[in-house]
Amino acid sequence: MRLLAEIFYGDEAVSGSELARRTGIPQQTVARELSRLEEAGLITTKRIGTAKVVSPDRRQPYHQALRQLLGYVGGVIPVVRTTYENVAGVREVFIFGSWARRFHGEPGPPPNDVDIAVVSDTLSRFDLAEHRMAIERATGMTVDQFVFASESERLPDLREGGVPVLRQS
Repeated sequence: MRLLAEIFYGDEAVSGSELARRTGIPQQTVARELSRLEEAGLITTKRIGTAKVVSPDRRQPYHQALRQLLGYVGGVIPVVRTTYENVAGVREVFIFGSWARRFHGEPGPPPNDVDIAVVSDTLSRFDLAEHRMAIERATGMTVDQFVFASESERLPDLREGGVPVLRQS
């Protein structure tokens, strides 16, 4: 799942050694799994010099659906959801920014960070700092966490292109 998410959330072809570095998975395991993914028709490979680089097979009719599914089951979304789901005072959580744009299929480089909006009328970003750090440890990504009051004027615009993660009453 982590390999697929890394491959599908980038717009550029990536080498097996780079995938091993990003995910912390041994290079031999990465090579074996990339062969399986290629046989299954999920990725394409090509040689650039001595490196073998992979990219998602965008010709598949399920490409966008798989990309979104990976975000929900094997990527940042489940980590964010489980981190905030039992936190008193958190009403809503969603992801916005470049990560959300890639999730929705906008072309571009892989996101460098994850922008998370937390809607709470009682908590501050300082109250939630440990939660942000837990997400960073679990995903290996930098997290920018923003806390908004439920009546914030910015929320409708941010929600519009965002990816919903959690809603609590």
